[in-house]
Amino acid sequence: MKRILNCLASDFTKMNGKDLKASIEAAEGRTMIAEIVCTATPLYPGLTNAEYAAAFGADMILLNMFDVNAPRIMGLEDVPAENLIRKLKVLLGRPVGINLEPVDVHALPAETLQKLPTGRISTADSLKRAKELGVDFICLTGNPQTGVTNNEIMQAITTAKTICDDDCMIIAEKTTL
Repeated sequence: MKRILNCLASDFTKMNGKDLKASIEAAEGRTMIAEIVCTATPLYPGLTNAEYAAAFGADMILLNMFDVNAPRIMGLEDVPAENLIRKLKVLLGRPVGINLEPVDVHALPAETLQKLPTGRISTADSLKRAKELGVDFICLTGNPQTGVTNNEIMQAITTAKTICDDDCMIIAEKTTL
């Protein structure tokens, strides 16, 4: 397996999630991921913010605020929703992933929570949809005020592994203030 640092765009088209993980491991910690708010207006017309991040050396692009039920990436407005991720991967020549949030609907909130659209919540349906859209990896994330718990992240990892198998790499993290 090639280190992610040595991969060309054509290498990524042949990789599944298991291969991507091995490629990252082979790089021994020298992999940079850039998280892009894909609903933000591009810095300059004609390019997506993801393209800027790739141009500045990001090895992987993580799309924050991506809704699998209403796919949208600013700068790619003329691309059909079903092809957005695939088109972005062609433009970047890099792996592209999305955030999904494992919201715990049974947890007692300590504060007022944001209401997330179902296409941004980690459910079996959203995981299947992400896979259909062609994402290379899924980050099960917990932003503040969304109701994500460590327990729900653990359950989401199990569900994601079952649904995505080796097709998508699964990563997880939780942000706290």
